[in-house]
Amino acid sequence: MYLDARILASILHIPHTGMYVFEHKKWPEVEGFHPNQILSILYPNDPNVHPNMALTTNRLSVDHRLLHHLIVHQILPTGGGYAKLSRMQVFIMWCIISKIEFCFPLLILKTMVRAFSQKKSVLPYGSLLTLVFLHYHIPLDGEVPTKLKKEDTYNKSTLNRMGWKKEQGVWTYRPRADQAPRLAREEQEDNPPWEHDAPAPAAFAPTQTAPSSSTAVYDRMMEFMEAKFATMEASLKEVHSRLNRLEGDIKTIHKDSQLTDDNIFYDLKVTKRRLKRMERKLAQSKTIDQVEETSGDESESDASTPAEP
Repeated sequence: MYLDARILASILHIPHTGMYVFEHKKWPEVEGFHPNQILSILYPNDPNVHPNMALTTNRLSVDHRLLHHLIVHQILPTGGGYAKLSRMQVFIMWCIISKIEFCFPLLILKTMVRAFSQKKSVLPYGSLLTLVFLHYHIPLDGEVPTKLKKEDTYNKSTLNRMGWKKEQGVWTYRPRADQAPRLAREEQEDNPPWEHDAPAPAAFAPTQTAPSSSTAVYDRMMEFMEAKFATMEASLKEVHSRLNRLEGDIKTIHKDSQLTDDNIFYDLKVTKRRLKRMERKLAQSKTIDQVEETSGDESESDASTPAEP
């Protein structure tokens, strides 16, 4: 199975044009982009913005916080918390706010490849895999469908779940008492490994713990994908083997047809020589001339005989 940005864009019905850059540790270097420019927009009340400042979400406006929420859950899934912004997330926010066209199919592919190479990671874009499988006619019989979560639909309820409340026409961050523990836990979750520097090696082997639910789901999904890919690879090998056999049969038929044509041509030449020999023999024995003379006499006698009254 081959999947590139153009094919993925056609599956998702999104454009595959625009700029593309992916950085997980440093600021992207793009013409026209400077970190201070977007940081001044995100933190208008901070006069001392600089590229190495702490990027936190609790100082964002409701619009920018909702945009960041959309990025970390849909555009660039991290699987971690969202109390802090990564530099790549800030760059995507700059592209959206500045209306800079960005090639999201390439970003999706890059993120999936990086997540697959990590030992501890969540499965990004899981909801898109069904569309990819259907595009390549991979059977999904026996799989349990998952309904779209309410968190995946963005509306007024999204802001309420994030702890925002509209008071006198202004959105204010006022989480309810029952929301505070969940929001605090979600905000303090670790970001994915690719948004951190490589951790220092541990001095001792850590105690093994039971895998989390997200890790178990990721493992099951990866096993499912590997099984589907293995089945498809076996089918492709069978098709390739049949094509090779068909190619051999076609070569044999072509060779036999050439041999048959040669035999027919040889038989025609032999028959032609035999007919010429027979013609010469008949000419030597004057059989052909006698036949011609006899047929000529009969026609003349018939013509000279008067008709009976």
